[in-house]
Amino acid sequence: MRLLLVPVIALAASAAHAEPGVISGLGTQSCAELNARTQPGLGYAQNGAATAAFSWVQGYVSAWNVVGIARSGRFADLASMSADAQWSHIASFCRANPNGFVFDAARDMLMRLPMDTVVPMAQNPAVGDVDRLAGEH
Repeated sequence: MRLLLVPVIALAASAAHAEPGVISGLGTQSCAELNARTQPGLGYAQNGAATAAFSWVQGYVSAWNVVGIARSGRFADLASMSADAQWSHIASFCRANPNGFVFDAARDMLMRLPMDTVVPMAQNPAVGDVDRLAGEH
């Protein structure tokens, strides 16, 4: 067990220096790498790298929205920006910031999306009532 633990700790330590520690997966891909694998002006379906990065960003924003709705009843409206406009923003951010990460492009896009408010959920919904709005019986 000790022999396995040493390589795992070494790998984790090296990854911590190379990637932002708060995320994993494709969000840790550098903008420089994404730039090298994509062409300006082409959409998110131009190749697997673009499609995967775009999908990761949408998933990140969706997860961010779950937390935002639960905490404050607010969310970033992905529908307010077309898929092409979202990809254009991601690609433009990475071209302007090659030392950044796909994660940074997602965060930048979040700052530019309009924030909407939803009807607040019950603070402590009973088991089985998680989809019930506050005040519903």
